[in-house]
Amino acid sequence: MRVYLAGPMSGIDKQNFPAFDAAAKFLRASGLQIVSPAELDSPAERKRALTNRPATKTWGAFLARDIEIVADQCDGIIFLPGWEKSRGARLEAFTALLCGKTEFGWYHPDMACKVSWMPASYLRHLLMSNMP
Repeated sequence: MRVYLAGPMSGIDKQNFPAFDAAAKFLRASGLQIVSPAELDSPAERKRALTNRPATKTWGAFLARDIEIVADQCDGIIFLPGWEKSRGARLEAFTALLCGKTEFGWYHPDMACKVSWMPASYLRHLLMSNMP
C-alpha cells in the first residue's frame, strides 16, 4: 500500500521535517510505501526548511505538487499529530476523499500502537468539525 504522509508544516520549527522523517522511517519499517512531502523537495529547499529560512516556492506551489500525488499516486493518507489544524493537510484529506481513497490512519509517535486506522466516514466527520 502506498500512503501519503500528511501533517502540519507551516509555522512549525524546521517545517516539522524531523517529525515527518521519524514517521516515514517507522512506517517504512512496518512495510508501508510512504510518500513524505518532507522528502520531495530539492536538497537546497530541504536545507532551507531545516534551517528555518523561507522557502523559494510559494505555499500553493508545494501544495499543488502534493495534491497531485494524493490524487494520482497514493491509496490513502496517514496523518501526523496536529493535522486537523493544517490548511494543507485538510485539503489533502479532502482531495483523498473526493478521489475515493479508502485507507486513512493516524500516526501516534508516543503510543505502543503507533498507527490506528479510521474509516472514510470518520475522516469526513473530522474534516467537517475542523473547517474554519
